[in-house]
Amino acid sequence: MERRETGAEWWVTSQASFWDHSRRERPGIQLPFTGEFDWAGAHWVVPGVYSCGKALVVDFCRQVEPETMESFMKKWGLTPENDDIRNFTKEQTTAMEAENPMSFFFHPTGVVNGRNLSSDRGSATGYLPFSWGRGQKEGVRAVDHYHLDPSKAWHIWRFSFPWSRRREVRSLSFRLEAEEVRLPGASFQIQPGERVDLTHPVTGERVTLTAVDLERETIENSGLSGLGDWEVPCHCWKLTYTLEPALENFSLEDVLEGDQMRPRDPKEGETRGGGIAMASMASSVGIIGGADGPTALYIGENQTPVCRAAYSGLRFQPVETVTWMPVFREKPAEEKTVVLKKTG
Repeated sequence: MERRETGAEWWVTSQASFWDHSRRERPGIQLPFTGEFDWAGAHWVVPGVYSCGKALVVDFCRQVEPETMESFMKKWGLTPENDDIRNFTKEQTTAMEAENPMSFFFHPTGVVNGRNLSSDRGSATGYLPFSWGRGQKEGVRAVDHYHLDPSKAWHIWRFSFPWSRRREVRSLSFRLEAEEVRLPGASFQIQPGERVDLTHPVTGERVTLTAVDLERETIENSGLSGLGDWEVPCHCWKLTYTLEPALENFSLEDVLEGDQMRPRDPKEGETRGGGIAMASMASSVGIIGGADGPTALYIGENQTPVCRAAYSGLRFQPVETVTWMPVFREKPAEEKTVVLKKTG
């Protein structure tokens, strides 16, 4: 393939970052271990294993068919100019995160010379074979450096496995555990005593949710320190409910995001009308990697077999109604053990 000029030289450290070029740490030494395998419906390549002074660092590359990305982007009308999550509802962004072919997350545990080595940090980048613009530079560098097929899309992770001292690696394998995927169901409103039948979006399994109680609550913020200049929303609804049959991997979320903190008036001690600066910061849908998608405020859930509790988003002023979004969580793949080959 044609080599492209992508800036900084290849420099891998225990920070496990594709963007850390500060040279605060000497680069790792590449070890003669590689591997290829199929998992979670995709082909994977492990082209780089590095021995650093503070950690073993490994790059995992997951191949994605570009046609699936183009279909996903077409369905949701995504373009480089229209991937701001503020253009979509919470229900839409949750569904998009579940459907995004580049949105897959996992936890690797290394086994070095027969002993477990846990990962403590990592980063991810991506590459699309068609023009997207933002977020492509590091992905292009990785595809070029490892001579990956440039006609495919790639989701690339770099993980750090810290050790007390650098050691000789005689054998190397990894146990890979996929993270759960959040699958949104049909949203609803409900009052105490009412029931609603919910359908799992993948399996079609039906579950009946019964509202036991619905009450307003005020969350005390006295335990939050260092917020003297900021006002924190405190009003929410608490829904107590049961599920038949019982499901463990299930939760309810408010379909609307809660209010952001806002600065207090320094003179009058009253709140201003607008949100703080971070509330207006744009965040992309996360076309590459899905890492920038929204996260829900989740206060807690009673895990007893009979009743559970869900909380709406926190707001400055109480709201009259809440629309609830059921979220089913499923692992997209079983755990897999991968043994890397020593090439030299």
